[in-house]
This record gives sequence, C-alpha cells and structure tokens, in this order.
Amino acid sequence: MLYEILALILAILAVIVIYKIVKALVPIVINSVIALIVLICLNALGFGIAINIWSVLTVAIGGIIGLILVVLLHQLGIAF
Repeated sequence: MLYEILALILAILAVIVIYKIVKALVPIVINSVIALIVLICLNALGFGIAINIWSVLTVAIGGIIGLILVVLLHQLGIAF
C-alpha cells in the first residue's frame, strides 16, 4: 500500500516537471520557427542570404536574435 502511494506521488511529480519543461520550451520553439520562416521569405524575396547549415542553425538556435545576426553579418559582408 505504501509503495503504491509513493509511486502515485512520484508519477504526479513527474507529470508536473514535464509540464513545466514543455511549457517553457513552447515559446522558444515558436520563436525559432517564425525566424526560420522569415529567413526563407527573405531569401525568396531576393535578399541574397545563403540558406546553408550554418545560417539555419544560427536562426534555429537564436530565434529572432539569430535572424538579426545573420542579416547583419550578410549586410556587412562578413558571412552568409
């Protein structure tokens, strides 16, 4: 009986922790997806930013800030 109660408490705690992790990750994922879509749109509009593994990783990890970094580096002629 005691083990079942402990297992139930641990299961509830695990669900709470997973919920908080997922709740924190959702805005980050949305930010990254929006930034990737904007990168693809900028390229389709003839902005000239190369879509390669480095630019996509920078934008996916950095989100909107990563997109600004890629655009800035492209405009300065440093990268991408």
